[in-house]
Amino acid sequence: MKLFVQKIHEQDVDFFKNWLCDTRPINVQQGLDDILSHNNPPSLLKEMQIRRLGSKLTGNMISIRDKNGFEKLDNIVKVDDIVTLISNFNTPGTLGSTIRSRPKFVKLIYQYISSFPVALVEAYKEITGENLILDDLSEVREFYESCTKFDLWTGHELCSYISHCDPDALDFMSEHLEAQDCMSEGPKSRNFRLDKLERLLPNKFSRIFLRPDLYEKNLSLVKAAILGGAFELIHFDRDNWSQSTLKPKKGLEWAKKKGIDYHPVLDEYLLTLDTTPVISSGYTTPYLEMMQEVIRELEISRENQGKKEAIAAVFEKKLIDHKITPPSQKLADAMATLVRLPESQQGRAKYKG
Repeated sequence: MKLFVQKIHEQDVDFFKNWLCDTRPINVQQGLDDILSHNNPPSLLKEMQIRRLGSKLTGNMISIRDKNGFEKLDNIVKVDDIVTLISNFNTPGTLGSTIRSRPKFVKLIYQYISSFPVALVEAYKEITGENLILDDLSEVREFYESCTKFDLWTGHELCSYISHCDPDALDFMSEHLEAQDCMSEGPKSRNFRLDKLERLLPNKFSRIFLRPDLYEKNLSLVKAAILGGAFELIHFDRDNWSQSTLKPKKGLEWAKKKGIDYHPVLDEYLLTLDTTPVISSGYTTPYLEMMQEVIRELEISRENQGKKEAIAAVFEKKLIDHKITPPSQKLADAMATLVRLPESQQGRAKYKG
C-alpha cells in the first residue's frame, strides 16, 4: 500500500513539474483549478476558494509591496521583478488575468492557501531550487501564528489545525443546519448556496481554513491518540475526549510522526522555538534579512550546512535580483561563510545530498 501511495505521489510531482515548466499562458481561474483539484476538496469548497482567491488577489495587489517582492503597476503584477499576471481585456477581472510565469504565480498564491498540494511544493523546489515560504503579510501565517500563541489546545483544536481548519468555522457549521444545507452537492441553485454560505461563515479565516473532509479523515487518529495516551495530556476528559487539553508542541510532534500533512509553518512556530535566536532589538539590515531568507530557503541548520559554493551562488543571484548593491562575488562568498558554522570552514560540514 505504501509503495502504491508513493508511486501516486511521484506521478503528482512529475505532473506539477511539467505544469510549472509549461510556458503556455493560462488564466488565473484555470491555474487555481489546476492547483486545487489535486487537493480534492468538495467541489463547492473549491469554487468558494477560487472566488475568495480572486477577490483577495484584487485587493492585495492594488498597491506596491516591494518588501515582499510583489508589485502591481499598470495592471501588471510582478513577483521578484518577473511579470506574473497581466490583465486580459477579453476576460476582465482577476480570475481572467493571464498567468505569464507559473512558478511565480505559485509563489504568489501560496500566500493565500493553507491546504497546498505537497506534490506541488516538492515540484516547485526541484524546478526553482527554492522553498515556498509565507511572507509576513500572509493571512495563512497570521492564522497559524495566532493559534500557536495559546498555551493549550483541546483535542478538537489539534484536529482542526493539523487539518487546515478553523475550529470556530467547524463549530459554526455543526451548530447551524442552514450552513450545512448550503454545503450540499446538488447542482440546484449552486451560486445562490455559495453566496449564502460565504455570508454565513463567522470570520475572515473561515473561507481559508474550511476543510471538514480533512478533519473527518484525521478525526479517528486524533481520538485514538488521546484515548490511548499517545502523548501527555494536561487534562483528560474521557466522556468528551475532544475537550481534553494538551501542549500544542506535543500534539504537533505526534502529528509529524504520523505523517499528517499539516501546514509546515506550524513547525516554524512550535518545533523550532528552542533553536531560533531571539533578537531584542528591532534593528536589521537588508543583508541580515537576505541571510535569514537563504537560511530558510536552503534549510540550513547545524545538521545541514550545505556547500559554501552552492550557497554563495544563491547569494550572488539574490544580490542581483534585490539590487541592494552592485553584484559582488566577494560579498556573496562572505555571506555564504557567515550563514555556516565556523567548523564548516575546516572541512567538517554536514550537508544533504
